[in-house]
Amino acid sequence: MSSAPVMQLPVISECSADSCAYNQEHTCHAVAITVGDIHSAICDTYMGADTKGGEAPDAGRVGACKMADCRHNTGLECHAPAITVGYQQNEIDCLTYDPA
Repeated sequence: MSSAPVMQLPVISECSADSCAYNQEHTCHAVAITVGDIHSAICDTYMGADTKGGEAPDAGRVGACKMADCRHNTGLECHAPAITVGYQQNEIDCLTYDPA
């Protein structure tokens, strides 16, 4: 049996969404986030809450990306080495999103 290469999930290098339950000191601690909806590169995993969660001390990663038109996206998977999450107008978005 041959095994397929394992894809390394891109790390979230910084997140400025301080009100997110997974954010601790500008670092996302969700095991994996989902990026995108029908209209924008929104962080679909964002959850506003006073209780902090996630898997500290590890930084979060991108589990899935729905932004098929991004140059980093292949087969709905992000292939950027790292992403940044932050505010784009009033939404918390993937700031690494780059339409092809």
